[in-house]
Amino acid sequence: MAREELLKDVQTLLYELKETPILKNQTIFRLNETIKELRNMELNPNFTGTIQEIHIFADKVITSSHPNDVVHHHSLNMARWIEEVGLLINGGGKVTIDYEQRKGREV
Repeated sequence: MAREELLKDVQTLLYELKETPILKNQTIFRLNETIKELRNMELNPNFTGTIQEIHIFADKVITSSHPNDVVHHHSLNMARWIEEVGLLINGGGKVTIDYEQRKGREV
């Protein structure tokens, strides 16, 4: 799948997770696989932290004994990730504070 299609898929899956009250396992597994694919591609370095955060989030949801709580806890992060992935799709912008600068505090 092309990079732009993968990014749009990530954006759609994050939106679905954020807006759906009950987690669907297929959604989080698909998000995790899509993010893994993206991590192997060349991306704007300003967004590598965003992709890393989403990957950590997806892993936490998959391994959690209370995945719906993890998703609910990260609703603000998901809103930000949706916006940041949109910037990446459009080929511009810069994330002001990336994962390394936050030291993983939000994830």
